[in-house]
Amino acid sequence: MFAAFALALACASAPPASPPRVAFRADSVPTVALRPGDPLPQVGPDARVDLGLRAAAEELAAAATTPEARLTPGAVRLALGRAGYPGDVRFLRALGHGPELPPALLDAVPDDTPVDVGVAWRDHPGGVRWWVLGWAPRRVTMDPVPRDLPLDGGLSLRVDGTRRPRLIVGTPDGGVQELKITDGAWRWVDVFHVPGEYRVEVVDEDRVELLFSVWADGSPPSAAPLPPPAGPLDLYAAERFLYTELTRLRARNGLPPLPVYGAFEPLARAHATCLASIGEVAHRTASCPGVPTIAAATYAPRARHHENVAAGDTVDEAWERLLDSPAHRMNLLCRECSHVAIGVAAEPLYPPRILAVWELLEFPDGLPQPIQRPK
Repeated sequence: MFAAFALALACASAPPASPPRVAFRADSVPTVALRPGDPLPQVGPDARVDLGLRAAAEELAAAATTPEARLTPGAVRLALGRAGYPGDVRFLRALGHGPELPPALLDAVPDDTPVDVGVAWRDHPGGVRWWVLGWAPRRVTMDPVPRDLPLDGGLSLRVDGTRRPRLIVGTPDGGVQELKITDGAWRWVDVFHVPGEYRVEVVDEDRVELLFSVWADGSPPSAAPLPPPAGPLDLYAAERFLYTELTRLRARNGLPPLPVYGAFEPLARAHATCLASIGEVAHRTASCPGVPTIAAATYAPRARHHENVAAGDTVDEAWERLLDSPAHRMNLLCRECSHVAIGVAAEPLYPPRILAVWELLEFPDGLPQPIQRPK
């Protein structure tokens, strides 16, 4: 699979010094839409280039002014928003030499499911090529919607291919609204009363299917250069930062601060450490059973967990990536929750990523206590 895809790139014209051009420029995109392009069977049996996703990859590559440049959640969100691609995208970067796509990027794209793909690069002195690859699962379809709206305007949204969809909108002032939506039916959305960027998310059975931005009374800003590698990590300072930011977010939405439930802090840290050791971002895996499972086995009565998990090169990026999803932001704004526990860990790599776990907690039957087992 790798050799075939590398050949396809190598047979093109000589690699330019800057990212190649695309069929349209992101700064002139009028709509948010899926734009299927040519198939890429070398990547998988049902992979295709999406022109909007490719345009977003082009903007990220153009912003990589040095080989050390790293992707950030804000840069990715802006590139996808400007290009009008509405999928739940995974972006990765790697350095290489010559026209062959690094195997680590190619191996990251699943070849057993339909995917949209966007690839771009930028050449630097010394023969170093900065690659970026974005891919997104292709499970649903969406009719095009305008990317830029007048203030107090609206849009008609229709999604096909979901079972029990939820429509969640994050507003520029940090709030979140959930609206009813039915698969295959038009839904008029008219919540755009504050100028700025709105994040629109369609979740189906707790799985993100669509995530995109629209702008009310304006257009997206221009892209900025990507930042250099992050500095050293302080995990306890990272936890304090996340507690502070959570309190500020809740205060902006009229919600009280949450006291820390110290008994579950070690469980959150242990789950973050387990995920960091295997390099995954998940609520539970075969080797990391997750905080709710461990808590239920060691404490009674049971708690209700509103859990979020995120990763980033810095703790700021992990927080930003979490807020990027209105559904995850809704967990942070849980009205019924009375306590919180946060755990942070770092991957055993250099440079390491931060893995963070948030447990927003409800105790309908009282505070859990350790289960006393007979000796």
